[in-house]
Amino acid sequence: MIEVKGLYKDFGTLHVLSGVSLTVNNGEVVSIIGPSGGGKSTLLRSINLLETPTYGEIWVDGKLITPPDPYLHFDVIRSSRTYAAMLAAGKQDMEAIQEIKEKDLLKEKDLFHTKEGSEYRRLMKEITKHDFMDTNIVRQRIGMVFQHFNLFPHKTVMENMIYAPMTVKKVPKEKAVAKAKELLDSVGMLEKQDVYPGTLSGGQKQRVAIARTLAMEPEVVLFDEPTSALDPEMVKEVLDVIKRLATTGITMVLVTHEMGFAREVSDRICFLDGGKLIEDAPPEVFFASPKSERAQAFLNKVL
Repeated sequence: MIEVKGLYKDFGTLHVLSGVSLTVNNGEVVSIIGPSGGGKSTLLRSINLLETPTYGEIWVDGKLITPPDPYLHFDVIRSSRTYAAMLAAGKQDMEAIQEIKEKDLLKEKDLFHTKEGSEYRRLMKEITKHDFMDTNIVRQRIGMVFQHFNLFPHKTVMENMIYAPMTVKKVPKEKAVAKAKELLDSVGMLEKQDVYPGTLSGGQKQRVAIARTLAMEPEVVLFDEPTSALDPEMVKEVLDVIKRLATTGITMVLVTHEMGFAREVSDRICFLDGGKLIEDAPPEVFFASPKSERAQAFLNKVL
């Protein structure tokens, strides 16, 4: 299970994510949709640790994969008299913390005043010691398929397939090749195993990219707009591969602009706009009767 808690991401003065909280259960297919620039890809890249949150945390199966956020742990907050004063009058809840963050009133340096600093550091070390998951393990468990394929151009399709299993997981070459052939066959690309990516169409590259991700046997697969770089006639072949994958029980999170596809394969639809999670609902509910005016306006434009 993936838990995103109070995730903020800033790029300088640009606020891309603003307090996103989201849970993805094992075996679920969750589609993240919304207008361009709403923070969808940044959220996905944060789950795979390609981006580090400004604030907030991400947990996988009860293990913390991002740096711990002291503002999400009230025992840490209470260790500071500075924070205690700021959170007086019953403001001991997540909503209050997020409000304070957005007003830029909360500063980590405040926790280092005099004797408070040692207790803060002790508590943060405890969180890291007991709950933290190594980045390399995270990336083995959470695979990602990018919109621009990211295949190694100087390696053949087969070499692309076996590189990570052999290098990262130390899988013997014979076993890695056998698994690669099985996966390439499942996406209709076995006959292209000895060619270089430059000779493939966009749809073929993306099918290889999906197979390459699966070669690491991840528990979760993230798809970042996997068809956005494809010509229209190539979209269906890639979506068909993802549809088949969705029936296997693997956990999937997709950022997509393909509304019909999202409606068909998803267990839940998450609508993200302006860096905020506006709606989170089953597809039959979201597409039939979205609760927010913003989601209604978006659907009116894209459906």
